[in-house]
Amino acid sequence: MSRAERHEVVVVGAGLAGLSAALALKRAGLDARVLEAQARVGGRVHSMRQLASTAEAGGTYIGAGYTRLIAAAERHGVELIDVTPICKFFREQELVLGRQIIRQSEWPSHPANPFPEPDRALMPWMHHRVLTARENPLAKPADWLDPKQAIHDISLRDWMRGLGCADELIDMSYGINVSYGENAADVSALLMLFRAAFSTAQRAEAAGDVIGYTARDGVQRIPEAMAEALAPGVLLDKVVVAIESGDDAALVRCADGSRYAARAVVCALPFPVLGNIAIDPPLSGAQARAVQTLPYQAMTQVYLTHTAEFWNDDGYAPSLYTDGVAGMLAAARNGEDPDEVTSFTAWTMGPNARRLDVLPEKDAGRLVIEAIEAIRPAARGRLELAGIKSWGSDPFALGGWAYFRPGQVTELAAEMGRAHGRLHFCGEHLSEAARGMEAAMESGERAAAEISSA
Repeated sequence: MSRAERHEVVVVGAGLAGLSAALALKRAGLDARVLEAQARVGGRVHSMRQLASTAEAGGTYIGAGYTRLIAAAERHGVELIDVTPICKFFREQELVLGRQIIRQSEWPSHPANPFPEPDRALMPWMHHRVLTARENPLAKPADWLDPKQAIHDISLRDWMRGLGCADELIDMSYGINVSYGENAADVSALLMLFRAAFSTAQRAEAAGDVIGYTARDGVQRIPEAMAEALAPGVLLDKVVVAIESGDDAALVRCADGSRYAARAVVCALPFPVLGNIAIDPPLSGAQARAVQTLPYQAMTQVYLTHTAEFWNDDGYAPSLYTDGVAGMLAAARNGEDPDEVTSFTAWTMGPNARRLDVLPEKDAGRLVIEAIEAIRPAARGRLELAGIKSWGSDPFALGGWAYFRPGQVTELAAEMGRAHGRLHFCGEHLSEAARGMEAAMESGERAAAEISSA
Protein backbone atom coordinates (compact mmCIF):
# COMPACT_ATOMS: atom_id res chain seq x y z
CA MET A 1 0.00 0.00 0.00
CA SER A 2 1.32 3.46 -0.94
CA ARG A 3 2.19 5.93 1.78
CA ALA A 4 -0.29 8.73 2.37
CA GLU A 5 0.53 12.11 0.84
CA ARG A 6 0.49 14.66 3.66
CA HIS A 7 -0.99 18.17 3.71
CA GLU A 8 -2.34 20.54 6.31
CA VAL A 9 -5.82 20.39 4.76
CA VAL A 10 -7.45 18.19 2.11
CA VAL A 11 -10.45 19.65 0.24
CA VAL A 12 -12.80 17.13 -1.38
CA GLY A 13 -14.59 18.66 -4.37
CA ALA A 14 -13.46 21.37 -6.80
CA GLY A 15 -16.71 23.24 -7.28
CA LEU A 16 -17.05 26.87 -6.22
CA ALA A 17 -17.43 25.89 -2.55
CA GLY A 18 -14.33 23.72 -2.39
CA LEU A 19 -12.20 26.13 -4.44
CA SER A 20 -13.32 29.08 -2.30
CA ALA A 21 -12.34 27.14 0.81
CA ALA A 22 -8.95 26.18 -0.66
CA LEU A 23 -8.11 29.73 -1.73
CA ALA A 24 -9.14 31.14 1.65
CA LEU A 25 -6.93 28.56 3.37
CA LYS A 26 -4.07 29.52 1.05
CA ARG A 27 -4.52 33.19 1.98
CA ALA A 28 -4.33 32.12 5.64
CA GLY A 29 -0.97 30.46 4.95
CA LEU A 30 -2.20 26.86 5.04
CA ASP A 31 -1.29 24.10 2.58
CA ALA A 32 -4.49 22.71 1.02
CA ARG A 33 -4.68 19.89 -1.53
CA VAL A 34 -7.91 19.73 -3.59
CA LEU A 35 -9.25 16.38 -4.86
CA GLU A 36 -11.87 16.28 -7.62
CA ALA A 37 -13.67 13.14 -8.79
CA GLN A 38 -14.34 14.41 -12.31
CA ALA A 39 -11.97 15.26 -15.13
CA ARG A 40 -12.85 18.95 -14.81
CA VAL A 41 -13.30 21.55 -12.09
CA GLY A 42 -16.45 23.58 -11.48
CA GLY A 43 -18.87 21.05 -10.01
CA ARG A 44 -22.36 22.20 -10.90
CA VAL A 45 -20.95 25.18 -12.80
CA HIS A 46 -20.57 23.55 -16.19
CA SER A 47 -20.20 25.31 -19.54
CA MET A 48 -21.10 22.92 -22.37
CA ARG A 49 -18.32 23.98 -24.71
CA GLN A 50 -18.71 20.95 -26.94
CA LEU A 51 -21.92 22.47 -28.33
CA ALA A 52 -21.95 24.92 -31.23
CA SER A 53 -22.03 27.86 -28.81
CA THR A 54 -21.30 27.82 -25.10
CA ALA A 55 -24.45 26.66 -23.29
CA GLU A 56 -24.55 26.76 -19.52
CA ALA A 57 -25.68 23.57 -17.81
CA GLY A 58 -25.23 25.14 -14.38
CA GLY A 59 -24.52 28.62 -13.11
CA THR A 60 -26.36 30.17 -16.04
CA TYR A 61 -25.92 33.86 -15.22
CA ILE A 62 -24.12 35.82 -12.52
CA GLY A 63 -26.43 38.12 -10.59
CA ALA A 64 -25.25 41.72 -10.43
CA GLY A 65 -25.25 41.42 -6.62
CA TYR A 66 -23.09 38.27 -6.55
CA THR A 67 -20.27 40.17 -4.88
CA ARG A 68 -18.10 37.14 -4.05
CA LEU A 69 -18.30 35.64 -7.53
CA ILE A 70 -17.72 38.97 -9.28
CA ALA A 71 -14.73 39.67 -7.03
CA ALA A 72 -13.30 36.22 -7.82
CA ALA A 73 -13.64 36.88 -11.56
CA GLU A 74 -11.86 40.20 -11.24
CA ARG A 75 -9.16 38.76 -8.95
CA HIS A 76 -8.37 35.92 -11.35
CA GLY A 77 -8.59 37.86 -14.59
CA VAL A 78 -11.86 36.46 -15.98
CA GLU A 79 -13.68 38.87 -18.27
CA LEU A 80 -17.34 39.42 -17.40
CA ILE A 81 -19.91 40.31 -20.04
CA ASP A 82 -23.02 42.35 -19.25
CA VAL A 83 -26.12 40.32 -20.18
CA THR A 84 -28.54 43.19 -19.53
CA PRO A 85 -29.25 43.68 -23.27
CA ILE A 86 -30.70 40.17 -23.55
CA CYS A 87 -32.45 40.09 -20.17
CA LYS A 88 -35.60 41.58 -21.69
CA PHE A 89 -36.03 38.28 -23.51
CA PHE A 90 -36.28 36.37 -20.22
CA ARG A 91 -39.86 37.61 -20.03
CA GLU A 92 -40.82 36.82 -23.60
CA GLN A 93 -42.14 33.27 -23.25
CA GLU A 94 -45.72 32.30 -23.92
CA LEU A 95 -47.62 30.05 -21.49
CA VAL A 96 -48.66 26.54 -22.55
CA LEU A 97 -51.43 24.71 -20.69
CA GLY A 98 -52.11 21.30 -22.18
CA ARG A 99 -51.25 21.97 -25.80
CA GLN A 100 -52.80 25.41 -25.90
CA ILE A 101 -50.50 28.41 -26.30
CA ILE A 102 -51.68 31.43 -24.33
CA ARG A 103 -50.05 34.73 -25.18
CA GLN A 104 -48.97 36.90 -22.29
CA SER A 105 -51.24 39.64 -23.62
CA GLU A 106 -54.19 37.22 -23.41
CA TRP A 107 -53.48 35.91 -19.92
CA PRO A 108 -55.00 38.71 -17.74
CA SER A 109 -58.48 38.04 -19.19
CA HIS A 110 -58.07 34.34 -19.96
CA PRO A 111 -60.68 31.98 -18.41
CA ALA A 112 -57.89 29.70 -17.08
CA ASN A 113 -56.44 32.55 -15.00
CA PRO A 114 -57.37 31.96 -11.32
CA PHE A 115 -55.53 34.95 -9.87
CA PRO A 116 -57.43 37.78 -8.17
CA GLU A 117 -56.94 41.45 -8.89
CA PRO A 118 -54.36 43.03 -8.87
CA ASP A 119 -52.40 39.84 -9.72
CA ARG A 120 -54.17 38.76 -12.91
CA ALA A 121 -51.42 40.26 -15.07
CA LEU A 122 -48.80 38.05 -13.38
CA MET A 123 -47.77 35.01 -15.37
CA PRO A 124 -47.86 31.75 -13.34
CA TRP A 125 -44.07 31.49 -13.06
CA MET A 126 -43.98 34.98 -11.49
CA HIS A 127 -46.95 34.79 -9.16
CA HIS A 128 -45.36 32.82 -6.30
CA ARG A 129 -42.21 34.96 -6.56
CA VAL A 130 -44.21 38.16 -6.20
CA LEU A 131 -46.31 36.69 -3.39
CA THR A 132 -43.33 35.50 -1.31
CA ALA A 133 -41.64 38.89 -1.75
CA ARG A 134 -44.77 40.90 -0.95
CA GLU A 135 -45.75 38.86 2.13
CA ASN A 136 -42.21 38.20 3.35
CA PRO A 137 -41.62 38.33 7.13
CA LEU A 138 -37.80 38.23 6.76
CA ALA A 139 -36.06 41.59 7.19
CA LYS A 140 -32.89 40.12 5.67
CA PRO A 141 -31.99 36.77 4.09
CA ALA A 142 -30.13 35.37 7.12
CA ASP A 143 -33.27 35.73 9.25
CA TRP A 144 -34.64 32.50 7.77
CA LEU A 145 -32.57 30.56 10.33
CA ASP A 146 -33.94 32.56 13.28
CA PRO A 147 -35.94 30.10 15.44
CA LYS A 148 -38.75 32.67 15.51
CA GLN A 149 -39.30 32.03 11.81
CA ALA A 150 -39.91 28.30 12.33
CA ILE A 151 -43.66 28.99 12.16
CA HIS A 152 -43.14 29.38 8.39
CA ASP A 153 -41.41 26.00 8.02
CA ILE A 154 -44.63 24.55 6.65
CA SER A 155 -45.48 23.60 3.10
CA LEU A 156 -45.77 26.39 0.59
CA ARG A 157 -49.28 25.10 -0.07
CA ASP A 158 -50.33 25.57 3.56
CA TRP A 159 -48.64 28.99 3.71
CA MET A 160 -50.52 30.14 0.60
CA ARG A 161 -53.75 28.70 1.97
CA GLY A 162 -53.15 30.86 5.04
CA LEU A 163 -53.21 33.87 2.73
CA GLY A 164 -56.59 32.78 1.39
CA CYS A 165 -55.35 31.12 -1.80
CA ALA A 166 -57.50 28.31 -3.20
CA ASP A 167 -55.85 25.08 -4.35
CA GLU A 168 -56.59 25.88 -8.00
CA LEU A 169 -54.66 29.13 -7.65
CA ILE A 170 -51.79 27.44 -5.79
CA ASP A 171 -51.42 24.76 -8.46
CA MET A 172 -51.28 27.41 -11.18
CA SER A 173 -48.82 29.57 -9.20
CA TYR A 174 -46.52 26.72 -8.13
CA GLY A 175 -47.27 23.60 -10.09
CA ILE A 176 -45.77 24.11 -13.54
CA ASN A 177 -42.14 23.00 -14.02
CA VAL A 178 -41.28 23.94 -10.43
CA SER A 179 -37.72 24.71 -9.33
CA TYR A 180 -37.96 23.25 -5.83
CA GLY A 181 -39.63 19.95 -5.06
CA GLU A 182 -42.53 18.26 -6.82
CA ASN A 183 -45.25 20.80 -6.04
CA ALA A 184 -46.30 23.33 -3.41
CA ALA A 185 -46.83 20.59 -0.82
CA ASP A 186 -43.25 19.31 -1.18
CA VAL A 187 -41.26 22.48 -0.40
CA SER A 188 -40.92 24.52 2.79
CA ALA A 189 -42.43 28.00 2.63
CA LEU A 190 -39.50 29.18 4.74
CA LEU A 191 -37.07 28.23 1.95
CA MET A 192 -39.16 30.14 -0.58
CA LEU A 193 -39.27 33.19 1.70
CA PHE A 194 -35.48 32.98 2.07
CA ARG A 195 -35.14 32.81 -1.70
CA ALA A 196 -37.35 35.88 -2.11
CA ALA A 197 -35.46 37.83 0.56
CA PHE A 198 -32.15 36.99 -1.14
CA SER A 199 -33.49 38.15 -4.52
CA THR A 200 -34.64 41.42 -2.98
CA ALA A 201 -31.23 41.94 -1.35
CA GLN A 202 -29.52 41.17 -4.67
CA ARG A 203 -31.45 43.86 -6.48
CA ALA A 204 -30.43 46.35 -3.77
CA GLU A 205 -26.75 45.44 -4.16
CA ALA A 206 -26.71 45.64 -7.96
CA ALA A 207 -24.74 48.55 -9.32
CA GLY A 208 -26.43 50.91 -11.75
CA ASP A 209 -28.65 49.40 -14.41
CA VAL A 210 -26.72 46.13 -14.77
CA ILE A 211 -28.89 43.06 -14.19
CA GLY A 212 -26.24 40.36 -14.50
CA TYR A 213 -23.21 38.93 -16.25
CA THR A 214 -21.82 35.93 -17.96
CA ALA A 215 -18.11 35.14 -18.41
CA ARG A 216 -16.08 35.10 -21.60
CA ASP A 217 -15.78 31.42 -22.66
CA GLY A 218 -18.47 30.39 -20.18
CA VAL A 219 -19.10 30.79 -16.44
CA GLN A 220 -17.00 27.68 -15.79
CA ARG A 221 -14.01 29.84 -16.65
CA ILE A 222 -14.26 31.34 -13.12
CA PRO A 223 -13.69 28.08 -11.17
CA GLU A 224 -11.06 27.12 -13.74
CA ALA A 225 -9.17 30.35 -13.04
CA MET A 226 -9.57 29.82 -9.30
CA ALA A 227 -8.08 26.32 -9.64
CA GLU A 228 -5.16 27.69 -11.65
CA ALA A 229 -4.35 30.02 -8.73
CA LEU A 230 -3.80 27.09 -6.37
CA ALA A 231 -0.43 25.51 -5.71
CA PRO A 232 -0.31 22.57 -5.69
CA GLY A 233 -3.05 22.33 -8.29
CA VAL A 234 -6.26 20.34 -8.22
CA LEU A 235 -5.91 16.57 -8.58
CA LEU A 236 -8.56 15.34 -11.03
CA ASP A 237 -10.16 11.89 -11.34
CA LYS A 238 -9.83 11.32 -7.60
CA VAL A 239 -13.00 9.57 -6.45
CA VAL A 240 -13.03 9.65 -2.65
CA VAL A 241 -14.46 6.50 -1.06
CA ALA A 242 -13.64 6.96 2.65
CA ILE A 243 -12.75 9.67 5.17
CA GLU A 244 -11.36 8.63 8.56
CA SER A 245 -10.95 11.16 11.34
CA GLY A 246 -8.47 10.17 14.06
CA ASP A 247 -6.97 11.80 17.14
CA ASP A 248 -3.93 13.18 15.32
CA ALA A 249 -4.97 13.39 11.66
CA ALA A 250 -7.64 12.61 9.09
CA LEU A 251 -7.14 10.16 6.24
CA VAL A 252 -8.84 10.41 2.85
CA ARG A 253 -8.93 7.26 0.70
CA CYS A 254 -9.58 7.26 -3.06
CA ALA A 255 -10.88 4.56 -5.38
CA ASP A 256 -7.53 4.38 -7.18
CA GLY A 257 -5.76 3.41 -3.94
CA SER A 258 -4.19 6.81 -3.26
CA ARG A 259 -4.37 8.21 0.27
CA TYR A 260 -4.10 11.74 1.67
CA ALA A 261 -3.49 12.63 5.31
CA ALA A 262 -4.23 16.04 6.81
CA ARG A 263 -4.97 17.82 10.02
CA ALA A 264 -8.39 18.74 8.62
CA VAL A 265 -10.63 17.80 5.70
CA VAL A 266 -13.16 20.04 3.95
CA CYS A 267 -15.96 18.14 2.20
CA ALA A 268 -17.67 20.19 -0.51
CA LEU A 269 -19.90 17.46 -1.94
CA PRO A 270 -23.70 17.41 -2.34
CA PHE A 271 -25.25 15.33 0.41
CA PRO A 272 -26.49 12.49 -1.86
CA VAL A 273 -22.90 12.05 -3.08
CA LEU A 274 -21.50 12.32 0.45
CA GLY A 275 -23.85 9.50 1.43
CA ASN A 276 -21.80 7.16 -0.78
CA ILE A 277 -18.58 7.85 1.17
CA ALA A 278 -17.66 5.80 4.25
CA ILE A 279 -17.11 8.22 7.14
CA ASP A 280 -15.42 7.02 10.33
CA PRO A 281 -16.56 7.78 12.96
CA PRO A 282 -19.97 7.87 11.28
CA LEU A 283 -22.23 10.91 11.27
CA SER A 284 -25.12 10.83 13.75
CA GLY A 285 -28.30 12.61 14.71
CA ALA A 286 -29.68 15.43 12.55
CA GLN A 287 -26.46 15.58 10.53
CA ALA A 288 -26.80 11.94 9.47
CA ARG A 289 -30.50 12.42 8.72
CA ALA A 290 -29.67 15.42 6.53
CA VAL A 291 -27.23 13.41 4.43
CA GLN A 292 -29.79 10.63 4.10
CA THR A 293 -32.92 12.71 3.48
CA LEU A 294 -32.18 16.23 2.20
CA PRO A 295 -33.69 16.18 -1.31
CA TYR A 296 -32.05 17.49 -4.48
CA GLN A 297 -33.94 18.78 -7.49
CA ALA A 298 -34.22 16.59 -10.55
CA MET A 299 -33.26 18.80 -13.50
CA THR A 300 -32.51 17.90 -17.10
CA GLN A 301 -31.54 20.32 -19.86
CA VAL A 302 -32.11 19.41 -23.50
CA TYR A 303 -30.13 21.52 -25.97
CA LEU A 304 -31.64 22.09 -29.39
CA THR A 305 -30.57 23.76 -32.62
CA HIS A 306 -33.00 25.06 -35.24
CA THR A 307 -32.88 25.01 -39.01
CA ALA A 308 -35.45 27.79 -39.54
CA GLU A 309 -36.99 30.65 -37.57
CA PHE A 310 -40.32 28.90 -37.07
CA TRP A 311 -41.52 31.51 -34.57
CA ASN A 312 -41.79 33.97 -37.44
CA ASP A 313 -44.25 31.61 -39.12
CA ASP A 314 -46.64 31.10 -36.20
CA GLY A 315 -46.25 34.56 -34.65
CA TYR A 316 -45.58 33.36 -31.11
CA ALA A 317 -42.55 34.29 -29.02
CA PRO A 318 -39.60 31.90 -29.50
CA SER A 319 -39.72 30.79 -25.84
CA LEU A 320 -42.46 28.76 -24.17
CA TYR A 321 -43.24 27.92 -20.55
CA THR A 322 -45.01 24.57 -20.71
CA ASP A 323 -46.68 22.21 -18.27
CA GLY A 324 -45.29 19.16 -20.08
CA VAL A 325 -42.06 17.32 -20.76
CA ALA A 326 -40.57 20.27 -22.68
CA GLY A 327 -40.54 22.28 -19.46
CA MET A 328 -39.34 25.83 -20.02
CA LEU A 329 -38.18 26.17 -23.62
CA ALA A 330 -35.77 29.10 -23.54
CA ALA A 331 -34.37 30.75 -26.65
CA ALA A 332 -30.65 31.45 -26.18
CA ARG A 333 -28.97 34.53 -27.60
CA ASN A 334 -25.25 33.87 -27.40
CA GLY A 335 -24.20 35.81 -30.49
CA GLU A 336 -23.13 39.39 -30.98
CA ASP A 337 -26.69 40.46 -31.87
CA PRO A 338 -28.99 40.20 -28.80
CA ASP A 339 -32.00 39.90 -31.11
CA GLU A 340 -30.67 36.76 -32.79
CA VAL A 341 -31.82 33.39 -31.43
CA THR A 342 -28.78 31.10 -31.57
CA SER A 343 -30.24 27.92 -30.01
CA PHE A 344 -32.82 26.61 -27.54
CA THR A 345 -32.64 24.89 -24.16
CA ALA A 346 -35.56 22.94 -22.68
CA TRP A 347 -35.25 23.18 -18.88
CA THR A 348 -37.22 20.27 -17.44
CA MET A 349 -37.75 19.81 -13.70
CA GLY A 350 -39.05 17.23 -11.24
CA PRO A 351 -41.17 14.32 -12.51
CA ASN A 352 -40.72 15.25 -16.17
CA ALA A 353 -36.94 15.37 -15.70
CA ARG A 354 -36.96 11.88 -14.20
CA ARG A 355 -39.11 10.73 -17.10
CA LEU A 356 -36.37 11.86 -19.48
CA ASP A 357 -33.55 10.47 -17.36
CA VAL A 358 -34.57 6.82 -17.81
CA LEU A 359 -34.47 7.11 -21.60
CA PRO A 360 -31.49 6.89 -23.96
CA GLU A 361 -30.34 10.40 -24.86
CA LYS A 362 -31.68 10.29 -28.43
CA ASP A 363 -35.08 9.06 -27.25
CA ALA A 364 -35.28 11.75 -24.57
CA GLY A 365 -34.42 14.41 -27.13
CA ARG A 366 -36.99 13.04 -29.58
CA LEU A 367 -39.67 13.07 -26.86
CA VAL A 368 -39.01 16.74 -26.09
CA ILE A 369 -38.94 17.73 -29.77
CA GLU A 370 -42.19 15.88 -30.43
CA ALA A 371 -43.80 17.64 -27.46
CA ILE A 372 -42.77 21.03 -28.87
CA GLU A 373 -43.98 20.11 -32.36
CA ALA A 374 -47.36 19.05 -30.94
CA ILE A 375 -47.69 22.47 -29.30
CA ARG A 376 -46.53 24.54 -32.29
CA PRO A 377 -46.74 22.77 -35.67
CA ALA A 378 -44.54 25.44 -37.25
CA ALA A 379 -41.56 23.83 -35.45
CA ARG A 380 -42.02 20.43 -37.13
CA GLY A 381 -38.81 19.22 -38.74
CA ARG A 382 -36.99 22.38 -37.68
CA LEU A 383 -35.47 21.35 -34.35
CA GLU A 384 -32.51 19.03 -33.84
CA LEU A 385 -30.98 17.56 -30.68
CA ALA A 386 -27.57 19.01 -29.81
CA GLY A 387 -27.05 17.43 -26.39
CA ILE A 388 -28.49 16.67 -22.96
CA LYS A 389 -27.30 17.30 -19.42
CA SER A 390 -29.08 15.50 -16.57
CA TRP A 391 -28.05 16.61 -13.10
CA GLY A 392 -30.27 14.01 -11.45
CA SER A 393 -28.41 11.12 -13.10
CA ASP A 394 -24.95 12.71 -12.77
CA PRO A 395 -23.20 10.49 -10.17
CA PHE A 396 -21.17 13.45 -8.88
CA ALA A 397 -24.22 15.69 -8.36
CA LEU A 398 -27.40 13.57 -8.10
CA GLY A 399 -29.52 16.68 -8.52
CA GLY A 400 -29.36 20.31 -9.56
CA TRP A 401 -29.53 21.85 -6.07
CA ALA A 402 -30.75 21.09 -2.57
CA TYR A 403 -34.14 22.07 -1.24
CA PHE A 404 -35.95 21.66 2.08
CA ARG A 405 -39.23 19.86 2.57
CA PRO A 406 -41.69 21.20 5.18
CA GLY A 407 -40.16 20.97 8.64
CA GLN A 408 -36.63 20.21 7.44
CA VAL A 409 -35.24 23.72 7.94
CA THR A 410 -36.14 23.53 11.63
CA GLU A 411 -35.01 19.93 12.00
CA LEU A 412 -31.77 19.98 10.02
CA ALA A 413 -30.38 23.40 9.11
CA ALA A 414 -28.69 24.26 12.41
CA GLU A 415 -26.90 20.92 12.72
CA MET A 416 -26.11 19.62 9.25
CA GLY A 417 -23.08 21.81 8.59
CA ARG A 418 -21.33 21.40 11.96
CA ALA A 419 -17.76 20.12 11.99
CA HIS A 420 -17.49 16.39 12.65
CA GLY A 421 -14.15 15.75 14.29
CA ARG A 422 -11.56 16.84 11.74
CA LEU A 423 -14.15 16.91 8.96
CA HIS A 424 -15.69 20.24 7.91
CA PHE A 425 -18.47 20.83 5.38
CA CYS A 426 -19.39 23.38 2.74
CA GLY A 427 -21.67 23.66 -0.29
CA GLU A 428 -24.61 25.72 -1.52
CA HIS A 429 -26.92 23.68 0.74
CA LEU A 430 -25.07 25.00 3.83
CA SER A 431 -25.26 28.71 3.09
CA GLU A 432 -26.69 30.93 5.81
CA ALA A 433 -27.49 34.04 3.77
CA ALA A 434 -27.13 33.38 0.04
CA ARG A 435 -28.38 31.18 -2.77
CA GLY A 436 -26.80 29.56 -5.82
CA MET A 437 -23.18 30.21 -6.76
CA GLU A 438 -22.86 32.96 -4.16
CA ALA A 439 -24.06 30.48 -1.52
CA ALA A 440 -21.37 27.98 -2.47
CA MET A 441 -18.65 30.59 -2.06
CA GLU A 442 -20.04 31.85 1.24
CA SER A 443 -20.03 28.35 2.71
CA GLY A 444 -16.50 27.62 1.47
CA GLU A 445 -15.15 30.75 3.11
CA ARG A 446 -16.89 29.80 6.37
CA ALA A 447 -15.39 26.29 6.38
CA ALA A 448 -11.94 27.76 5.81
CA ALA A 449 -12.46 30.22 8.67
CA GLU A 450 -13.38 27.35 11.01
CA ILE A 451 -10.10 25.63 10.25
CA SER A 452 -7.96 28.78 10.30
CA SER A 453 -9.34 29.88 13.66
CA ALA A 454 -8.65 26.44 15.13
